[in-house]
Amino acid sequence: MPEDYYLSRMILFNITHIISDQKVLAYTEWLKTEYIPLVKAHSLFEEIRLLKILDSPNEGHSFSLQLLANNREDILKFKESLFTILQQKMQGDFYGHLFLFDTLMEYID
Repeated sequence: MPEDYYLSRMILFNITHIISDQKVLAYTEWLKTEYIPLVKAHSLFEEIRLLKILDSPNEGHSFSLQLLANNREDILKFKESLFTILQQKMQGDFYGHLFLFDTLMEYID
């Protein structure tokens, strides 16, 4: 395969958020009113979706923030700038109540 094969495919960056019952309302409000509009303003992504995970085995509430990009470079730009805001929130306002993990996926069909 050519070296740029994977760069020409759509990339989905998924951030899973697990938030405690005590902080879920404040956190989802912050996501919807501040963080997601900030990410949209930077126009790195073709599509941004926030989903509630219905069958999570974890305590609290689980959400998936899905960011669809044209290439990995846009994901790297996001991780170096706007993703750090989420990490700071996790260590600040929601310390002990929020856990994040991310997954990078490629569309194959």
